[in-house]
Amino acid sequence: MGIPFEKLTPKRWGGEVPGPVERPPLDLGHGVVLDPPVVLSPMAAVTSSPFRRVCREMGAGMVATEMVSAVGLIHRAPTAVSMVDLVEGEGPACVQIYGKRPEELAKAAQIAVELGADIVDLNMGCPMKKVVSSGHGAALLRDVGRIREIFEAMSEAVDVPVTGKMRAGWEDTSAVAVAEAMEAGGAAALTIHGRTRSAMYDGHADLGVIAAVKEAVGIPVIGNGDVCDWISARRMFASTGCDAVMVARGALGNPWVFREIAADLRGEAIPEPPSPELKRKTLLRHVDLYLERFGEGRTCKEIRKHLLWYYRGTPGELVLRKRLSGITSADDIRQAIDAALAANVGQAELRAKSHPRAVERM
Repeated sequence: MGIPFEKLTPKRWGGEVPGPVERPPLDLGHGVVLDPPVVLSPMAAVTSSPFRRVCREMGAGMVATEMVSAVGLIHRAPTAVSMVDLVEGEGPACVQIYGKRPEELAKAAQIAVELGADIVDLNMGCPMKKVVSSGHGAALLRDVGRIREIFEAMSEAVDVPVTGKMRAGWEDTSAVAVAEAMEAGGAAALTIHGRTRSAMYDGHADLGVIAAVKEAVGIPVIGNGDVCDWISARRMFASTGCDAVMVARGALGNPWVFREIAADLRGEAIPEPPSPELKRKTLLRHVDLYLERFGEGRTCKEIRKHLLWYYRGTPGELVLRKRLSGITSADDIRQAIDAALAANVGQAELRAKSHPRAVERM
């Protein structure tokens, strides 16, 4: 998922916090409305159905699948079809596909809609070598003409909004040209991550590039990059004029980020950070959704990274790391969660005894 926010050099966006920002629900057409205009980003091996549902319940206005191969969908490959896996309660849900040939992407978009997609999104941002070496993902940014052809083909093929997620460029910034090609091809909206492909996840997202794209096109623009709380969301909105924000790494182990941003956009008080018990309750909900959808075996393997993200940087994380290899059942998962909770509560009680005045001021 890239380097952690706290390790960015220089430190992440600083300065004064902008004033309140208002954004209405974002209407993408075809009956698709993002309310609030805050989106869960597609993330490989992360945004499967259980996590998408948790984020929707916490206030995300739209969720997205991990990127799915267009060729895999065309051939109804079990892996590709299973990655879509849309269920009731997720919508509006976006299926993100990747490919490079207009005719294949158009056909894959049709299949995605058959499988329940409310929106079909083209991945033009993945920077990983194994993806771009075959001409997919961010590699498309080098061919603006092809981008227009792709969006023309996809938009004509389906009766749902077609969108694209791009980066600022390949090595140098080409964002405006790419965005204009998307708009000319019929894209209903676009998401821009404010880093070039060569930047990977290093440094900070360039808000100026996102602002330039917003100025250049008439379709809605969704800002992406370094949004992890209501403050960074305000900065993204205020600095770029974007119509919505997309949250990626900031949602890992922190689905409450969506309720924070949603409350701020409504002009409400920012909710308190989740209590230990609320964190436990949400994580158990996440586990139950996993078990319901994928069964015990797959859940025991895939939930481990989520457990660590939920308790990242706390004594609970250390407890979990010692238990991960021994997780082979649903009971093991629940016992590990309880042990992590106990470790965190124990540290909080110790701090309270050591610094009673500090606790009184909280």
